[in-house]
Amino acid sequence: MIVRPAAWTPAHEALIALALATADIGDIRFQTDHGAVLFEVLDDGGDLAAAYVLRVDRQVGRTVGVVVAAGGSLPGVDLTESIMPHIETQFYGCDAIRLHTERVGLVKKLGRQGFKTAEIILEKEL
Repeated sequence: MIVRPAAWTPAHEALIALALATADIGDIRFQTDHGAVLFEVLDDGGDLAAAYVLRVDRQVGRTVGVVVAAGGSLPGVDLTESIMPHIETQFYGCDAIRLHTERVGLVKKLGRQGFKTAEIILEKEL
């Protein structure tokens, strides 16, 4: 697999949209227009298999790498298992990595990769 920065295209947007439950694709696009970086993952044949967006939040006393959104599909490959170690290296110098998900399976899967629950986010529409 090849991972590299990418320019936003409809194909990337479709992959990112796969990951969104409550966020709006426009919000993700807005973040890439204002400093977050879109990456693409190409399979061994050079075809687009996944896309993800990263940003870094600088807080008082620490820096947090944020996985804004990630989506993709590659038959026979667990993309979370194969891509997350690479994402961790992209956050070199950060004190922590944060991501938000509504997928219980992803919480369990990333738990096996050393992630732990650090926050729970609840939201109510008014």
